[in-house]
Amino acid sequence: MNSLNQIFRMPDFEALKALQLYIKHHIEGVMIGMHQSPKTGFGIEFKEYRNYVPGDSLKQLDWKYYARTDHYMIKEAEMEKQHDFIFVLDRSLSMNFEMKDASKFNWARTLIASLAFLASNQQDKYYIFNQDNPPTDFETFLYRMIQLQTNGEMSIKDLSPSEKIKNKSTVFIFTDGYSDEVEFKDLLKNWAVASEEVMLIHLLFENEVKLEFDGQYFTFKDLEGKGSVQTNTQDGFQDYQNRVQEWKNGIEKACAKNGIAYSQLNGQEGIQKAIFEMLNHFNQSWA
Repeated sequence: MNSLNQIFRMPDFEALKALQLYIKHHIEGVMIGMHQSPKTGFGIEFKEYRNYVPGDSLKQLDWKYYARTDHYMIKEAEMEKQHDFIFVLDRSLSMNFEMKDASKFNWARTLIASLAFLASNQQDKYYIFNQDNPPTDFETFLYRMIQLQTNGEMSIKDLSPSEKIKNKSTVFIFTDGYSDEVEFKDLLKNWAVASEEVMLIHLLFENEVKLEFDGQYFTFKDLEGKGSVQTNTQDGFQDYQNRVQEWKNGIEKACAKNGIAYSQLNGQEGIQKAIFEMLNHFNQSWA
């Protein structure tokens, strides 16, 4: 299976086909491993039991109930009204940071594509926030996703909603969180007001937290293009880790304050495990 970085470096048409196969392969693995279908969180809600009558679909029979009582019962479900899945994607240059075979940006794009695949199967609406003329079919959505690039002129303010979302919606915010603290907290607050359900997917990779070095002196270059700094890694390492942990704790507290679910991706799980944990988190947060 190609790595994410390899897929997104392919010509658009080849990348489209490769990404479709990649998502299908991993989603099928996730679905096998799920104890409960994510459909409960994607627009379908259990309603009630009723007695079986001839002509009912056998797929709706509750076989566990039958095993306990020797009585046939139908488990009914009802579709909710249209549900929008909104993906807020940080396209700042710091999202180019890599671990193993994928950048944060490519992780985010693949996870968004995977969630869109599930939403598409449920006939729910899905789109990337602030994207002009959002596509209405999954293949075009993927094609546009492949063409997206990071942008040095993009600000965290560009990701903030200006009004409340009209339809019932779930918002997934994909970001590494590197931005002005006040602006970032405003982003969380504004989305909490604009949508009923919000999850922050914090792309904070293990290698940027641990910073394992072979030598003592290293030069760090800012991915946002704001210069570089030389550091004695032995002297500054513990202070750096403390500051990162304090910063992460602050983001988690801001999410909790605004009723936003928080999930960190450290780049080590593998894409399938990341999807699995995100779906589990999704269902548990808004059960």
